[in-house]
Amino acid sequence: MMDEIRFDDITPIEERVHVGGQEYVLRETSGDAAVRYDNARLGCYEYQDGKLVRVHGLANLEPLLVSLCLFMGDGTTPVPEATVKAWPARVQRTLYARAREVSGMNEPPQALEKQIELLQRQLAEARSREDLPKG
Repeated sequence: MMDEIRFDDITPIEERVHVGGQEYVLRETSGDAAVRYDNARLGCYEYQDGKLVRVHGLANLEPLLVSLCLFMGDGTTPVPEATVKAWPARVQRTLYARAREVSGMNEPPQALEKQIELLQRQLAEARSREDLPKG
């Protein structure tokens, strides 16, 4: 018999955050927000004939996730993505990392190993193209 899975308390994790003298609430992603983020992330990768041919827009993922998880001090008004983009990168990156952590979105080691393997293959292919004679 399998262990029972219970979520008796589904109250999202919340933390108070202060940026530039303003108070905000950083909240665990909702299911809808997680789907929006994952769709945006998957949309950054373009494949052709089963091969990755283009990666674009990855930098937009950080402010997107932060805006999906960050609310004004009242806890109900979302912070616009444009506001997050206007903040220093160190602020955005810190909030992004924390949002991923409280939302359980950090990659397991196996997924990271697959990403490393893919990037190593891409690097090897790029280097082999550089070695080809021009003309």
